[in-house]
Amino acid sequence: MFRVRHYLTTGTAMSATLIISTLRDKRLEVADAIERLERQADQHRADLAHLEATMRLFDSNVEPETFRPTPSRRRNDWFRPGECRRRIHDVLRDAAGPMTTREIVEGVMAAKKLPDDDARTRELIHKTVLGSLNRATDTIERVEAAGSVAWRVI
Repeated sequence: MFRVRHYLTTGTAMSATLIISTLRDKRLEVADAIERLERQADQHRADLAHLEATMRLFDSNVEPETFRPTPSRRRNDWFRPGECRRRIHDVLRDAAGPMTTREIVEGVMAAKKLPDDDARTRELIHKTVLGSLNRATDTIERVEAAGSVAWRVI
């Protein structure tokens, strides 16, 4: 804001006109985006009403207002959908026995050629791998021994 005020007080009339013109264009762009989103919301509300009416045709006692949406998982920049789990399986298949989460993370990072010297990246990859391990209960088994947790392919 200081720069705009500076131009308005010390600049020429032409620079003030340029600033106002640019701000007006940006305002129009934002207003257009809001209008577009409101139209989309109106269409989604109409679709929702039609879906609820169709549900009531099949079951008059259904209460769609009580349904809660399932939260979508946030994707990350390192793995495509399903890639993390495939990498984990590759690492575990080559292992002689159960592996700790840290060992799996190191194997996945090496396979992806990710830098292992960045602590923040390692921590985020660790969380991603741990989440995948906890969801893969049908193919990967959690093994606890002597107070430590390890994982192996079933």
